[in-house]
Amino acid sequence: MWSRTRSAWRPGRWLSVRYVRSATPHRSAPAPRKSTLREMLERGGLLPATSAPFDFVSRQARLPSAYTFRRTRLPVSKAKALAQESRALREQVASDSAPPWTEAEPRPTLPLTSTHVTSGELPEVAAFATAQSYHFDVLLSSGRLPLNWIWLEDREVIYIPSWPAPYTSNGSVFLFRSGCYVTWGMSSEQNTAFYRDVIAGGDVPVEEARHEAVGDEAMEYVHIPTEATRVVGDLIVLGQRRDDKEQRPSRASSAVPSLTLQARLAFSQGLAASARLSVEESLLQHYLESVAPIPARLEASGKVPLPRRDVIRKLGTLLHIRQRLNLGRDNFIDDPELYWENSHMEALYRSICSALDMKPRTEALNAKLNHCEHLLEVLRALLTEQSSHHMELIIIYLIAFEVGMALVTHEYLPTPLEVWRLIVAE
Repeated sequence: MWSRTRSAWRPGRWLSVRYVRSATPHRSAPAPRKSTLREMLERGGLLPATSAPFDFVSRQARLPSAYTFRRTRLPVSKAKALAQESRALREQVASDSAPPWTEAEPRPTLPLTSTHVTSGELPEVAAFATAQSYHFDVLLSSGRLPLNWIWLEDREVIYIPSWPAPYTSNGSVFLFRSGCYVTWGMSSEQNTAFYRDVIAGGDVPVEEARHEAVGDEAMEYVHIPTEATRVVGDLIVLGQRRDDKEQRPSRASSAVPSLTLQARLAFSQGLAASARLSVEESLLQHYLESVAPIPARLEASGKVPLPRRDVIRKLGTLLHIRQRLNLGRDNFIDDPELYWENSHMEALYRSICSALDMKPRTEALNAKLNHCEHLLEVLRALLTEQSSHHMELIIIYLIAFEVGMALVTHEYLPTPLEVWRLIVAE
């Protein structure tokens, strides 16, 4: 993940979109429901505590930060190039927020290196892919959402303008049906708490086909009203700010989203896609590790090391990954239908996908899938050849037996009884 430090973010003010908000006046949201039985079992030591409910694809150990390792996963040259690209904007933000200074004091700057960016003043946007999909009906009926939640994009996205408190907190959240949620301006503890209290809480599961390891993606962002909304290196620039005091439309409203909210939605969808892709990359990596010894075992023994059933099962797993990658409803080849009629959002979505190397990563995954498929086809061909060889031997034995029976039947050869009689007569 991109290396970064956390800080509080003073949010801009947005106009809502197809906004879904309850008609009740501003008041505190109800406390998230918790399972009393689970708490009792945790206190008794019968169940593990759920303070860290999931592990991340980007690391092996459970750590409090969701973003620390992104930059270290990149090649050093690329990390340095991205940091250099966003350096000017980072220094501009640092200088604008710096305290007054005199000529006798050096003006503070933000030193950048290839692997670390000391940008403690910048908030972060983080995406988490926890399941194949979310059951929104279950989530809505659970009562765990705050009162100010909003429908976006034909009920494909739930937007929470502020969390955890209704209208005073720094963070906001996008929930996607594709099994991802994206947080803006929230700490890693708040990200984990949101998952625990809103998504994972309750007896009826919201997640369908939960991932064993959560895919995560993160970038820093900044508000600069004088700049155009875009992605600069490893930094998201939001060029508009909205007044929080502007009236929010109701849930039934069909108002068009503000440009800032459209931009954040497009960036969120790109980050969510990258988080989902990291899950597929992790699954394929484990798959590659399982088939890596096969060529060496073939070379050593000269025999297929797997039975036919196991080969077919591995081929099915491979096809399942390829289907999710290229043919599924939320595949990584096609742009979301939302952007077919919105060129502004399409440009922003493609820019974030380009910054996250979505196309090269997808092509690399497909290339690895092709290699695995070729390997399994070779195994299938060897198994088929082996089976054909056995069938040929069986046919040869049957033909030999039939020839022998024909010779005996036509008295070209004496029968065993006749041979016995000849021996006894002698």
